[in-house]
Amino acid sequence: MMKPLCLDILLQVTEVDQLKLQKSHHNDYLKHFLYDTLPPNLRFKFNNRKRTLTTLEEADDREWEAPKPKLKISKKQHKPVCPLPPPDLPPKFKQHILEEMGGTGLVLVIQKTIFYSDVNPTANRFSIPFSQVKTHDFLNEVEAKELAHKTPMQMCLLDPSLKQTSITFNKWVMGNTSLYVLTNTWNSVVKNNQLEKGDMVQLWSFQVNSLLCFALFKL
Repeated sequence: MMKPLCLDILLQVTEVDQLKLQKSHHNDYLKHFLYDTLPPNLRFKFNNRKRTLTTLEEADDREWEAPKPKLKISKKQHKPVCPLPPPDLPPKFKQHILEEMGGTGLVLVIQKTIFYSDVNPTANRFSIPFSQVKTHDFLNEVEAKELAHKTPMQMCLLDPSLKQTSITFNKWVMGNTSLYVLTNTWNSVVKNNQLEKGDMVQLWSFQVNSLLCFALFKL
């Protein structure tokens, strides 16, 4: 009883194989016909998987196309990181303020990296953005009111070379941004102390005979 069934299965397998063989011969014939029989400008490339026809001339054109330029992703420049916590003034610098100048109440106002705008001779100013100010308590009530009324203050600046310079201290409001600035004689401070873009500096405040003074120290 099992022999007829096995025979039928073998016959079916044989028929499937014959169909596959015929199909393969047909594809080979079609390829031969398309590539060799037709003129070159009408030849086609047969794609068995996608069943698409593409002219050989178009394929050649794509092969010689210039590669599309890749978009260059610019690497972000990392800003110098300020040391945490901020270092204290060196003993020699602090001694000059406290003993030789008679200063009191040293307060760190800001520690920042000098940007191009801080050393640009045309700008002639050192910016002290509110967002980077350590504390506003270095100003007393009278000084804060003067700056609020846009009244510049003339004060003493002790530069990194321990030279005292008269400089203008003011408050600017630019849109939603507020900042303090040192102006007027700032260019001479930059030149005399060879300050450059990328330098890390500290600005300290102190009082001499109740008058506000600043000290600029280069880290």
